[in-house]
Amino acid sequence: MMGSSDPLTMPVEELTPHFDLFEPSHSSRLWEVLDFARTSCPVVKTDADDGYHIVTRYDDLRTVLTDAETYSSAEAGLRGTPIPMPPLTEDPPNHIEFRRALNPYLMRTFLARYEDDIRRHASELLDKLVPRGRFEFMTEFAVPFTTGNLARVILDDDNEVRLQRAIDLATEISSYGRNEAFFELASLAEELLKERMASGSKRDDIVNAILRATVHGRPLTMQEQVGATTILFTGGLDTTKAALGNITRHIADDPSLEARVRDPEWIKDDLDEFLRLDSPIAFMARTVTKETELNGCPLQPGDRVAVHYASANRDPSRFAHPAELDFERERNPHAAFGLGPHRCIGLHFARLQIEIGFQELYKRVTRIRIPEGETVHTATGVVQSHEYLPIEFDTVQADQAVDR
Repeated sequence: MMGSSDPLTMPVEELTPHFDLFEPSHSSRLWEVLDFARTSCPVVKTDADDGYHIVTRYDDLRTVLTDAETYSSAEAGLRGTPIPMPPLTEDPPNHIEFRRALNPYLMRTFLARYEDDIRRHASELLDKLVPRGRFEFMTEFAVPFTTGNLARVILDDDNEVRLQRAIDLATEISSYGRNEAFFELASLAEELLKERMASGSKRDDIVNAILRATVHGRPLTMQEQVGATTILFTGGLDTTKAALGNITRHIADDPSLEARVRDPEWIKDDLDEFLRLDSPIAFMARTVTKETELNGCPLQPGDRVAVHYASANRDPSRFAHPAELDFERERNPHAAFGLGPHRCIGLHFARLQIEIGFQELYKRVTRIRIPEGETVHTATGVVQSHEYLPIEFDTVQADQAVDR
């Protein structure tokens, strides 16, 4: 393991073999290490967490993510997952069966029924925050906005107390990383599932889809049902929250971007460039199942591999001037939502929330900026997200606002 040398000052070639993706003292050198690895040893081995490989190049990442036979998703979290959470933690053919049951309920056409609820939720939050002239974007808007939407769309529960508990637990997971909250949320999911099953409800929603789902002709076990409900809820937390914050930070740093995000067409292409540059989920994990080689790096069964989406999205062999926003790219096959069969099942839900969130925000404000003397704090680890993002702004008068 690394000795007493300061990770902030030691040469990058010495830090890289010990680089810890979860270590705050290493995080300030993340891009330096990843850039170095891509050019010198693109499947770099670190001795952090008993050792794992970091896949840094786009083509290698695609190889791993499209070969489930060699790279298993059973432990999709680099440090494991608190509970089994299908389809995230499933390999084919089970993975395909879970996705087939859930996909129709996460398509934009189905989600359209919730648009008014999502817009109302954003409006209620912003109507309280905007008159103050400044607020902390992450904990006061991005987190409650995202968790409230997830509770409504995923759980679709009439029990207001339970919905609020789900929101509170989701906030603990998202903001504080409290693993115990996963188990508590799983217990809440089990309570909801059993109640819905006993009621004989015929609702056409995700919870009933999970109750009706089959894998190879058999019903899901209660553990599978709970896991599927939990991952759908938790899986959407950090992605959308982080994207909202990352985009807001860019706008605060570059006021010219406001005009782009005000354009109703921005969601089609510009959003993808924001997501490419700052992939909300930085990495996930796979486990090697058989002896193989990846870009010259030998791998053995049981080896752990961190597939670094954020690094792949800044691979210069795939994206010109990758560390800059470029809204004129002809193609943008970014990996922010993953690649291959495990591509994010909730991407349409995430995009819908981002679209509505900024629409409602820009009905009320202009000239977003970081208050003088304030410092933005950023998370370390799986999620590329700001933890503390104070903003101030000018308000838009009612007669100036234009509804889209």
